[in-house]
Amino acid sequence: MRNFKNFRLMAALAVAALTAMPLYAAGAAPSAQASSVVTIAKGGKIKIGWAGDLSLQLIKPSEGVQYGATVAVNRVNAAGGIKGFQVTIESQDDQCTGSVAATVAQKFASEPDVLAVVGHICSGATVPASDVYEKARIPIVSASATANKVTNRGLDIVNRVAFNDNNQALGDATYMINVLKVKSIVVLDDSQSYGQGLAASIVTYFKALGGTVLDAESIDATAKDYSPILTKFVSTPPDLLFFGGYEGPGALLTQQMHQVGLTKTIFFSDDGVQTSNYLKLAGKDAEGQYASAIGASADGADAATLKAFSDELEKTFNVKYDDYAPYQPAGFDAATVILNAIASVATVDASGNLNVDREALIKAIRATSGYKGLTGVITCNNIGECGAGTVSVYQVKSGAWASIQSYSAADLAKFAAALPAAPAATMAATMAATASK
Repeated sequence: MRNFKNFRLMAALAVAALTAMPLYAAGAAPSAQASSVVTIAKGGKIKIGWAGDLSLQLIKPSEGVQYGATVAVNRVNAAGGIKGFQVTIESQDDQCTGSVAATVAQKFASEPDVLAVVGHICSGATVPASDVYEKARIPIVSASATANKVTNRGLDIVNRVAFNDNNQALGDATYMINVLKVKSIVVLDDSQSYGQGLAASIVTYFKALGGTVLDAESIDATAKDYSPILTKFVSTPPDLLFFGGYEGPGALLTQQMHQVGLTKTIFFSDDGVQTSNYLKLAGKDAEGQYASAIGASADGADAATLKAFSDELEKTFNVKYDDYAPYQPAGFDAATVILNAIASVATVDASGNLNVDREALIKAIRATSGYKGLTGVITCNNIGECGAGTVSVYQVKSGAWASIQSYSAADLAKFAAALPAAPAATMAATMAATASK
């Protein structure tokens, strides 16, 4: 078993090496993915990739996905592998940024034996990386990239087991209006793909539900002082400030809201903020604040199965499970979808070699149906939306995230159907596909 003690140092060195490589336009880089069939010699190993942020802005949630995927691989290997062949994961650090992610994707594309990739973690990394994978015919399954652009470009290699921004935004806006009784909000985002996409959807659905959006703008995710922006709202405080982005700026906003006098304005964010590190960074100011993230659906694993998974993860990596939330089970499911598909298309020839046809593998992943994962029943539709679609709202209570509301795919479909014509039309295809699973 791999030693992860010094993994962050190794990851940082790997990123330095990767970023020193030339960046190629999609399709222009050297690629070793020339053959439609990957042949693994007898005694060799099946290789899949993993990519996420191990050194910059979303480290622990990324590691949670990595650990979950590794548990899935370990279980397959312990059961004898796939047709007698053991599986190995090659991990790369993309820092949740598009340029580094594209370089990581080129790295995987240069290796003739990489069959598929679990990842990427962030939408802003997944989109440019997937353009490279499309050229190389390497299928991916993300556990956490939720931006609509991830799946709506018609790429047959792209899949995810997480929900998308429309699901999350509709669940969030509904909770704000119906439960928190919020009438006015300010919406900020971190200028990155995920945060911007989710923030835009929040604006759309909050307005559609009858709320007032006082302001919507982007901020610099690297800034250290947001008080000039926040003080604009002190004279007419919004009921709620929504932030689309990640834990670092989210924690700083939470603290500085209170410092400038927005003490009665609720802070509400997303799965990039619903992390253990946000709690540490925001400190006492985190208490009572909200965020939404992926939640286990009613048809997901039972408590005993989830407990066995969390115990195995903790023992394997010598970590505390809750420190790596919320995507550990989704990481397991994303990897398992890939492993199941490999098993379904791989053949062993007369010489004892394992052969995997790339196009057959791409189709097998997209054809996933009825797999009962940790997060729910996984069934992929025609654009690669495979997740159960459950959105959970969390609140910080006594210094910890507590789940206080969950919206199923069926709930979200009902909410979408009740929207005015334009937003409802935007949601229709995604909601119908999700609710049918």
